[in-house]
Amino acid sequence: MKAKPKPIPTQASISRPHANQPLLPLNCWRSAAIGISAYVFEESEAAIRRSGLVPEWVSYPTKPGSGIAVPAHHAFPNYLKLLRLKNGRLRLVIDARTVLRRDTRFQRFVGSLMADSTLSLVRGESE
Repeated sequence: MKAKPKPIPTQASISRPHANQPLLPLNCWRSAAIGISAYVFEESEAAIRRSGLVPEWVSYPTKPGSGIAVPAHHAFPNYLKLLRLKNGRLRLVIDARTVLRRDTRFQRFVGSLMADSTLSLVRGESE
């Protein structure tokens, strides 16, 4: 007798919404002129707004090909640039320090890594 495959419930195959996942950078950009490292993201406007990386007072460009750059100043001490792409998505170039400060998962990872005394670099051993 042949066993029939069991159907998989549809709820089990539905992935978690993108809102719970952090933005993933496409590239890292380094500027010797302004002395920063920045991450480059390309996402929908909704995903970038949900990330909280862009301050609420920054206006988003509406026309494809248009953009806005926010130089570092007292209200927002980190570099930020938004560009509206032809497909309607946004390219966000933002100072890496801003992203890393908000990435609690990464902070926990680095903290756990540095607390692991079995690692030779943490213990101070030479190679």
